[in-house]
Order: sequence, then C-alpha cells, then structure tokens
Amino acid sequence: MLNFLPPTPSTGSQASDPFFTLSLDMLCVLGKDDHFQQLNPRWEEILGFTNHELLAQPWLDLIHPHDQRLTIAKLETLTHNPTASIRFRNRCRCADGSYKSLLWNASIHPENQLIYAVVRDQTECKQSKEALRESEERFRCLVENVKDYAIYMLDPEGRVISWNQGAERINGYREDEILGESVSRFYLPEDVQAGKLEQALKIAAENGRFEDESYRVRQDRSRFWANAVITALYDKKGRLRGFTKVVRDITERKLAQEALQNAHDDLERRVTERTAELVQVNQRLRREIKERKQVEHQLRRSQAQLEQQTQQLQDALQKLKHTQAQLVHSEKMSSLGQLVAGVAHEINNPVNFIYGNLNYAEQYFQDILELLELYQESSPQPSAKVQEHIELIDLNFITTDLPKLLHSMKVGADRIYQIVRSLRNFSHLDRAEKTSVDIHEGINNTLLILQSRIKGKARQSTITVVKNYGDLPLIECYAGQLNQVFMNILCNALDALEEGLEKGALGESTSSKNPMIEVGTQVINENWIAIRIADNGVGIPDSVKQRLFDPFFTTKPVGKGTGLGLSISYQIVVEKHGGHLKCFSSPGQGTEFVIEIPIEPNLEQYCCSKVYQKQVDSNVRSSQSSISNSLNRMAFN
Repeated sequence: MLNFLPPTPSTGSQASDPFFTLSLDMLCVLGKDDHFQQLNPRWEEILGFTNHELLAQPWLDLIHPHDQRLTIAKLETLTHNPTASIRFRNRCRCADGSYKSLLWNASIHPENQLIYAVVRDQTECKQSKEALRESEERFRCLVENVKDYAIYMLDPEGRVISWNQGAERINGYREDEILGESVSRFYLPEDVQAGKLEQALKIAAENGRFEDESYRVRQDRSRFWANAVITALYDKKGRLRGFTKVVRDITERKLAQEALQNAHDDLERRVTERTAELVQVNQRLRREIKERKQVEHQLRRSQAQLEQQTQQLQDALQKLKHTQAQLVHSEKMSSLGQLVAGVAHEINNPVNFIYGNLNYAEQYFQDILELLELYQESSPQPSAKVQEHIELIDLNFITTDLPKLLHSMKVGADRIYQIVRSLRNFSHLDRAEKTSVDIHEGINNTLLILQSRIKGKARQSTITVVKNYGDLPLIECYAGQLNQVFMNILCNALDALEEGLEKGALGESTSSKNPMIEVGTQVINENWIAIRIADNGVGIPDSVKQRLFDPFFTTKPVGKGTGLGLSISYQIVVEKHGGHLKCFSSPGQGTEFVIEIPIEPNLEQYCCSKVYQKQVDSNVRSSQSSISNSLNRMAFN
C-alpha cells in the first residue's frame, strides 16, 4: 500500500472545527496505515457506508481497481514536493456496489506526514456531460437526415462548412461540391451585385438573426422561392464564429399566394366597378331628391329590395351548387346501379344454367356408376385389355372422387349465385319507392361486395369485421340509397385502416391493435333505430371533422376522392329519411359514425320524400331562373 508515508501520530483536532462537519464537500485525513484517520459526515451520505465501516477498512480498497495505480502515483508526488497540492479524479465504491466519480484536491502536512484531502462528488456532472454529448450527437444526426429543410453552417466570410441532405435535395449540390464555396452561389446575379448576401450577414451579426424570402438558384440554374433564416454564432468571448442557415422551399406557397392575390385584385376591381356604378346611381338619386321629396322614400325601398335580391341571389347560388352535387351523384349512382344490375343479370343466367344441370349431371354419373357395378358383377373377370384400361384410368379413384368433384362444383355455383344476389340487392333498381327491408341484409351485401378490400392486399393484415347486430324490425326506407350510405362509410373506414397500416399507427378505439371494423345495430326506442360503424384507424382531427359533410370537401389526394360521399350520405339520412348522421372521432382514437333513422316515417316526412326527387330535377332550372331574375332586377334598379 502507501508505504511511502512515515509513521505519524493520529490526531483528532479537526473534530472541534465546525467547518469540518458542516462542509458540503467530503473532507478526510489519510494516515500511513492506509486507513482513514478522520472523515466528515458527507462520506456517509454519499457512499452509504457508516463512519465505522469506512475507518475499519483500507481506504484504497474503495477505489476502483482501474484507478488505484493512478491514485497511488498522484499521492506519491506529494513526497517529492510536500508544499504542493495535487488534483486528480477516480471512482469510489458505494455501499450498494455502484461507483461515484470523485474529484480529489489533496496536500501533505510536512510535520505529521498526514494527507489532507477535499473530495467533491462529480457523478451528476459527469452524467450530465455524457448526456449532453449524446444529445449533441442525436441533434447532429437529426440535422444531417432532415430532407425538407436545407440546414448548413457558414464561416464568418459566408463560406459553406457543413451540408445536410435537405440542402442537397433543395439546392442540388452534393456536399463535396459545395464545402468551402461561398453561399452567394445560391443568389441571383443581380442580388450578388447589389450586395444582398453581405447585407444579410451584417444584419445577422448585429442583431443575432436575419430572415427573408426571395428567389434562389439551384445547381441546374432553375429558380425557386426560399424562406431563409440566418442565425449568428458567437464564442464565450463574444467573437463571431460563423452562421447557421435554415432554408425552406416555399415555391408552392408563393404560387398559391400569387393566385390568391390575383383573385383578390380581380375581386377588388369588380368591387370598384360596381361601386362606381352605385356612385353614379346615388348621384342621380340625389339630384332627383332635390326635385321630389318622394324619391327619398323610393330610394330606401329600392335599397331594401337590393338587399333582398342579393340575399336571394346568394340563396339561389347555394341552391344551385347543392342541386348540382345531387345531380352528379344521382347520375353516377344510376349508371353504377344499372351496370351492377346488368352484370348480375348476365352472370345469373349462365349460373342458373350450370347450377340447374349439375343435379342432372350428378344423377347421370350415378346411373353410369351403377351400370359399371352391374357390369363388374356380371363379368367379374374382364378381359386383359379392359383390366389394363381400368388400372390406367384408376377407376376406383374416379368412382370415389367424382361425387366430391360434383359437390365442389355445386358449392362454387352456389357461391356465385350468392354474390349475384348481393349485387342485385345492393343496386335495388326495382325499389324506387320506400319499402320495408331488413337493414342487416343491406349491411351484409355491402360487406360482401367489399370482401376483396377486407381480406387485405399483399403484405397487409386482414381487416377483422365484428358484427354486433340487435333485433331490428323491418325498416321502411329507400334501401338502395341506404346501402350507398353504408358503402361510403365503410370505404372511408377501409381507407383509414389502410393508412394506419402503412404508417404503423392504428388507433385505440378497440381493445385490439389489429385493423378492425365494428358494425352494430340497436333499437333506441319504439320509433328509432341506430346503426354504428366504428374503426380503429388514424382518426379525424377537429378541423376536418367540422367540414366533414360539406360538399366537395375531401382530404384525399387528387383523383382518389370527390368530396361528395359523406355529403350525399348526410342528405340521404337527414333529408330523405328524417334521421341523424353523427361522427365521433379524434386523432389516434379511431372513428365512429352513428346513423339514426325512424322505423316508420311520419306523414310530413313521407310527403316530403315523395316530392324530393322532383325538386332535385327542378332545382337547377329554378336556381338559374332566380339568378337571372335577380341580376335583371339589380341592373334595373
């Protein structure tokens, strides 16, 4: 051990020193016998040993084995220079077996040859530094892998010294092509001549930050609108070290703003023109007021009429838009229904022919097999040629497998028949009026048509459909249109589940993490029923949910949705059936649609539904006529 220390008498004078017991650092006195001579209470608090346990064991046994040699070497330097103090770090074992990182500041007393040390626990500081280093590494990795933003650093002269993937994607330069080059390469020639870069760096250096939006140039010399933020970096002494620059391509946003500005300018021009016309009318009316007092009354009445006509015009425009959406959907569904009914009819005939003849074929084959058995009984020893052919065709297998084959054909034909019947029931072309139907049959037919999507595509999980059907009576409704409502809601649920599978983020609306659709029905009271369709997809944010039933509103990509499905579904449920269509959803929690419809429509609703279709046909003509009349009256007044 530390045999370089000369023997000295033990001392306990420090016990009377209050600073020795009150110090927040660990204070100790080391003797020549490799034991602690004295310790303050902080050793017990930090290491977990009792004071007796610490004094009873050699203090070097507490030092980590890898740090013992360094510790001994540091303390031995005190014998060569007794007046000096030394500083070193090591790890010290705690009572629970863990190690603390300690900073030692020690000196030797020349007279009694005792080592006095002040020890500070730096475990948390070391852990903080390691956490900071790991955080900086994660941040650097994050910056290098960002693709939507160009993030790079400049030296004080504006030369590029770092480059991430987003910068390569936006500007077109690889890292080896741009490092060390001036950032002015991205500016337009006229901006370079005007000293725009130098001005931006100067403002950033003075204010700490500079932001602007202007054109930039890519490597292929194409231009794009960029939002750039330059931030100055300083060292601890306040000297400029360089700049960070974050650039975002905002070309699409700028184009949209320009289009909006053009629309705004056009609207202002129209307002100005209309205002000029109204000013002329007002001037003329003022001249007429001087001649006749009655003109004032007439003017007020004309203004009231103008406001009424404007409101009528707005109502007519809204009515025309609503009616056009109805016509588009009605025409689409009519064509789809005719196509589905036609295909079902064309398939049904040959299926009936096949299915009807299978029974006869089975009977004929059975008769032939019986005839063969009779031949075998009457001629138990067939000729060699016949016996050879029997073995060649494996007659025993044929007689066993032929009934199974015919049964499989009947099962397949029956499956085709069920699909055809579902298609015909789904289209309901023969149900133009309200009829009493089984709601469960419509839901089942819709699910059967969507079976290919429910089974899932390649590398996707099969979507589980859970049916919680209640005991429903027959419902008087437009069955074909309600089937279309089921189709729209189920298709949206499938889209949400497929999106969740692609992102790996299914909602928590069900107890399972697998893709699932729950369909439930129940009787609310003696007059109403409810149909619930829920999924555990990605959910709908509140901003989208507020516009969910607006015509032509969709969040799907162009070409994948028209924005009419839920709008038309709302009209079918609310306007045609006098019911309610509600949506309950939040991001990450799945979505549930609740359809509530009356079991039997009241008289007022029935009368309204009878004229509803006629109103759809006449709404376009009446809306166009209203718009024309309103414009004529406005011009006349």
